[in-house]
Order: sequence, then C-alpha cells, then structure tokens
Amino acid sequence: MRKILASLLVLGLVIVACQKETSFESGNSVSEGLLQSDISGDCLPKNVVGTYVQGTALNGNTEYIEVTVDVTATGSYTVFSDTVNGVYFRLAGTFTALGNNVVKLRGNGTPATTGTFNFRIQYDGQECFVPVTFLPIGAGGPAVFGLSGTGANCAGATIVGTYTLGVALGGSHSVTVNVNVTTIGTYSITTTFQGMTFMASGTFTTTGPQTVVLFGSGTPTTAGVNTVPVTIGTNLCSFDITVGNAGTGTLAGAPGGCTPATVAGTYTVGTALTVGNNVQIQVNVATVGTYTITTNTVTGFSFTATGTFPATGLQNITLIGSGTPTTAGNQVFTVTFGTSSCTFTIPVVAAPAIIDYFPRTTNSNWSYDFDNVFNDSLLMKVISNTHSALGNTYNIFMGTQDASAGFDTLGYFRKNAGIYSRFTNLADYLSFDNDNFVEFTFMRDDQPAGFTWTTPGYSGTITGTAVQIRIKFTILQKDVPVTVNGTTYPNTIVVEEKYEANLGGVWTPLDTVFGYFKDYYSRNVGWILDEFFDGTTGTTPTNVQELRRHQVY
Repeated sequence: MRKILASLLVLGLVIVACQKETSFESGNSVSEGLLQSDISGDCLPKNVVGTYVQGTALNGNTEYIEVTVDVTATGSYTVFSDTVNGVYFRLAGTFTALGNNVVKLRGNGTPATTGTFNFRIQYDGQECFVPVTFLPIGAGGPAVFGLSGTGANCAGATIVGTYTLGVALGGSHSVTVNVNVTTIGTYSITTTFQGMTFMASGTFTTTGPQTVVLFGSGTPTTAGVNTVPVTIGTNLCSFDITVGNAGTGTLAGAPGGCTPATVAGTYTVGTALTVGNNVQIQVNVATVGTYTITTNTVTGFSFTATGTFPATGLQNITLIGSGTPTTAGNQVFTVTFGTSSCTFTIPVVAAPAIIDYFPRTTNSNWSYDFDNVFNDSLLMKVISNTHSALGNTYNIFMGTQDASAGFDTLGYFRKNAGIYSRFTNLADYLSFDNDNFVEFTFMRDDQPAGFTWTTPGYSGTITGTAVQIRIKFTILQKDVPVTVNGTTYPNTIVVEEKYEANLGGVWTPLDTVFGYFKDYYSRNVGWILDEFFDGTTGTTPTNVQELRRHQVY
C-alpha cells in the first residue's frame, strides 16, 4: 500500500505524499495468466531438468525448470525464481498464444551446498514452489544400487491400483520397490511386461536402503497373475500384478437417465468435493470381473468408481466425486460403462456472497499506474504468511516497482466484521523519529456516508520536535459507481484521510500543511484509486494512483 507520509519537516510542515515508481510493466502488452493450479500454491505442471551438483556451475541449456503458465492475455512476460543455494532460474519472452504455455526457466549460478531446496517461482503477482535437489561433489554420474530381493520376489514390493484386462493404466497404478544404494547419483528403472510398463527416474542423494516408486502405464494384455521382472545390472527380481477380467453389463436407465441415481452431498461453487459427494447408480451385470465407471467432467468436477463385480444381476455402484464446481445451476453428467451410458443431474449452488472492500486472500494482486503514466507503476500482492501483533493476526501485503528485483513489505492488514485495520510503525507512516507500532482503522463498510472517526493522538518527535498527531477518516460516499482507467466499479466506498495536530489542546487541521487523501475501495475488488490533495489546489488532486489490473482469489 502507498507510503502515506514520505517526508515530514516539523518546522516547515512539508509532506511529500507520493513518490513516482519506476517501470514494472512495459506498455500495454504485458501478459496475464495463472501460475498456480489452485489457492494451495502448488504450481501448474512443472518439471526439473538436469543434474545439479555442488560446486558445478549450471548450464541453462541442460539445467532448467519447466513451469506451465495458463495464459489469459498474451504479451511480454518474465518468470523467475528467488536465489537459493547460490542458484536462480529465470526467463523473459512473449506469450503469443492463450492457454497452457510451458516456460523453460534457465538455471544460473553455482550450487553452494547439497540438499533439497524450494525455489519460489514468480509470475504476474503470483508465486509457487518447486523443489530442486543438489548432489554432493562427484555425484553427478549414475548411482550404484541393487534391488532388495532376488528371483521371484522383490522384497517388500507394494502394489497400488486395480488392474483390468484391456483398461489403460493411469496415475493410480504404481509399484514401490526397495533398493540399497552404495553410490549416490542419478537412476532410471524401466520394465515392460504383458503391455504394462513401470518406470521411475531421479536422483539418490544418500546411500543405504531406500524406496523407489515405479509408475505404471500401458494396457494389460493378459488376465491373471502377471510376474513382472525388474532388472538392475545383473540384479533381477520380480513382483506379481493380478490382472482381472473386465466385468460387463449395462447401466440401469441407459441410454436415458440413470435409474435410479441417488445424489449425496452438497455442491457449492468454489468448494472442493470430498468422498461425501457421491452418486449411487445401478448396473445390470452380465459378467463378473473388475470395472471402471466414469463420468465426463462438467464445470470442474467429475465422478468415478472402480472395483469388482462379485455376481451377475443388478448391482449398486457408488461413484465418488472429485474436483471443484465452477458454475452454479443444474449440471448434467454422462456416465459411461462399456458401450452403455446414462445421465444424472447435480444441482450446484452459488458460493455465498462475499462482501469485502479490501480483500486479503493469498495470491490476490493488484497493479497500479501513477498520474495516467502507464509505464510508471506499482504491483501489490498478498502472500500466505501472516504477522501476529497486539493479539491479532494480519495478512501481509508485498509490493514492488520491478518484479524481477523482488518484493518488499507494504503493510499488515486485517478485517473484523465491517472494520478494516492496519498495523504499522509510525516511524514509517508519520515519519516519527522512533519506532512506535500501532493499529488503526482505515476503512469501514458497516457505516453510512458521513460517518467520521479518528485515531488516538500519537505522541512522538519528528526531527527532534515533540508532536502529537491523529488521523481523521470520513466516509464521503457509500456504494457508488466509480470509473478508473475506463472500468466502472460499482459499490465503491470513498474515504477521506486527513491529519490533525494537537496545538495548545485544540486539534487543528493540517490540510494546507500535510495535504490529505481520498481512497476508493470497491466491493470484492479492493483499493482502486488514491488521490492526494496538497491542500492548496481545491478539488483538483495533485497526484493520482489508479488501478490498472487486479486478480482476487
């Protein structure tokens, strides 16, 4: 958030309200998009490429991180990481296509030590984390290791998933094997048998017993017990995969509505489904065996069931939901099993109405320009960390004038009902000589236009002179439309912020000395406009900061 009082000279009582920021975005062709899969902070699909060894400089052509950006507006971009363990990743360019774009962030620097480190990847005011493992000196080559167990038994092998004749393997199919590492380094294990492939690759960073997860792919071609061999050098062992015959049958109600279809759970826009969100349907089983029954994905969620039919005739099957609904209303799903299909309907309710004039949700971000100069800008965002003080928890806002140079703290904010508060140091906010941390209310959405409140009187010294200053806030307008940079924001609250000094026991306005501000807050958008008045130009603002772009999660 803006620095309210950048310079205060007590004798002259001069205030510099807004300092120009250097360029963060260049022109109007800066791209926009999503770096994260969800608000959890996890990156969209990513991949760490190359071998990272302590003391060996990275080659950006062979050591890099691939991240996926879901581009919503084409234009220039810079995607970069912080510097960790002497290394950073970065790439700048131009997105020319919407949708998922894979960006290869070239590695730079020389790893200082070994271990696994999380790199914070940043783009368009968002961040996510990618772990990178650094090997000890001399460990950049292949690892030396052996399988635990020999012959027909890979000791302790764990099989995950249901395997069905003619049904492709996916992310739920894997085998965990035990290995004993004698020399650290990279590894690759692959085995193929009866149409199924299990493979894994990575790096062993320590010696001794470890586990490796082999992920399955392909389609089983032979029913029954499949003894899958795994070979490492001259070391061989095997594990058994039981492939079941596929059950057959017809969905009850096909090809029309599924009969019956019993829906369980509540479905709300923006709320992820759990096992309690399910639908029970019936199948008229013709042949016993394993099954996988799925639906299509509709507005962000779907249903599936796997198992084994123990008998013929009508069987109840429970389809478990997954995903997060994105659209309210009746959503129609098509269930498919073999060659039959039927439909059922899920009612999705809208998310509860949110009233928040200063959102503080993690990864929300806003970009501003100053005095209608588009290449003069500020980027503000909310991070996941919080700050505790005075018995309260505050969301942390970060800002920058150049995203590639990193972010710095802008302020700490919280909301209680309709009251919005800020925790700050008066040495920064009012240019006091000494630190004095306080909380004050800077905006209220629970009061009408005309409502006024003041902070306590804050006593201290400025350039050695004793002062007592308080801040006075007034709601000038409530829920009015305001147009900024060509966009009209309805339901906007306009708050005036002025300063008063205690002079001889009388609180005296300092408008012509300090100037004053008008701040504009739009419902579910946030801070959209800031106007500074020097106190001598009447109703014409001296400086203006306007919202250019926003993204609220």
